[in-house]
Amino acid sequence: MGVGYMGIATALAFARRGRRVFAYDVNPRVRSRLRAGRSPYHEEGLEELLRAEVRRRRFVVVDTVQELSASAQCIFLCLPTPAGRLGRIDLSPLRRAVRELGGALRRVHGYRLVVVKSTVVPGTTESIVEPLLRRTSGRGVDLLGVATNPEFLAEGRMVQDALHPERVVVGVSDARSLRWLAAVYKGFGAPLFQLSPSGAELVKYGSNSFLALKVSFANEISRWTEVLGSNIDDVVRALGADPRIGPTFLRAGPGFGGSCFEKDLRAFRTRAEELGVPACAADAALAINQEQTEHVSELIQSAAGRLKGRTVAVLGLAFKAGTDDVRESRAFPIVERLVRDGARVRVHDPVALRNFRREWNGGVGRSLPGVRFATSAAGALRGADLAVLQADWPQYLEWPSRWSQAMRTPLVVDLRRALSPAAQERAGLRVLALGVGGGARGARPGSPRASSSRRS
Repeated sequence: MGVGYMGIATALAFARRGRRVFAYDVNPRVRSRLRAGRSPYHEEGLEELLRAEVRRRRFVVVDTVQELSASAQCIFLCLPTPAGRLGRIDLSPLRRAVRELGGALRRVHGYRLVVVKSTVVPGTTESIVEPLLRRTSGRGVDLLGVATNPEFLAEGRMVQDALHPERVVVGVSDARSLRWLAAVYKGFGAPLFQLSPSGAELVKYGSNSFLALKVSFANEISRWTEVLGSNIDDVVRALGADPRIGPTFLRAGPGFGGSCFEKDLRAFRTRAEELGVPACAADAALAINQEQTEHVSELIQSAAGRLKGRTVAVLGLAFKAGTDDVRESRAFPIVERLVRDGARVRVHDPVALRNFRREWNGGVGRSLPGVRFATSAAGALRGADLAVLQADWPQYLEWPSRWSQAMRTPLVVDLRRALSPAAQERAGLRVLALGVGGGARGARPGSPRASSSRRS
């Protein structure tokens, strides 16, 4: 119930493992696309998997919650929990879904297990979802089980993460719910961790807080490497070789984005305040992330010298390569700062351009004209004084020499250290890379000092 990024990946993973999956989404256009085997979202391997499971009829789209509740024995709630006021998450989509599901369950026979897969702060399932569901359905523990099963999917690799989870975390209050969930996940080959519902919810927020802190730590260390003349990738490679630290998420960039980290950290911090417990790690990660975004703007300014009247191309608008998701993408504050500083800005992304344009025009872009949405990277770069590589899509890393020749000044601020020395030399590029010292800091477009070769 709810077929967004997480819902569709979860549903198709169950279908591929041989379960018959019924899917419902409140948006009829999403239902129509899914029924036709067309994915509403860009994820590697997602559409191929969707078409295969639709063809096998193991993935069936239904048009009502009543049909869903009558067909499925185990119902996963995969509703969005967007950022709300004062750092809290907005539970209204989840509440509406629970009320509708509860009403539908009044008219079906047999036991049902309802599983909260949406990201909710610890205590939500037991204090809000379960009481509301029991009240609206009229079902007691003999006819209705309620559990939690947080997701740990990374956008850009959701299909693989869903098909081959590293762990399955379930929050249950009774033995029957545990047996059902163990049966649902049979064959996935992942260890199953049994906790209370609030404990499972805490695992999700604890995981995201820790991973955001690792990203922020790498970003903070990258300021040191810029000043000391080192390379952040060399430093974190050695750091990550320590098994107590590990290499994953130790990669510096313009700051974390996406639908999870910032929203979840703020909600985690707010929930901590309500419970009277500290959330210092979440505070630190949020503060460093904001500082990193400001640092990126200063880095761009140092490369350009002045921005007023200059043409800047921003390449990559998704919060990272491999997805069309622009939620909390660092491209938004980067573009906003460029426009406010007087630059003429052109933006491009191979898959996320439409989503970025919609969010930009519906938000800060209403009062900040001056952004051109280019349908090709070459169009964005033509006549540009400077390019900013915000997301490292593979097509950007090939960087043909004609792109450099089309620019007024072939200078790139590489926020991902993704352009290889060979690509830079072949294309005649001058590069200032985030987290790499001794480069083109302070160089002006056209200046020989803007030359640098930096490895990804």
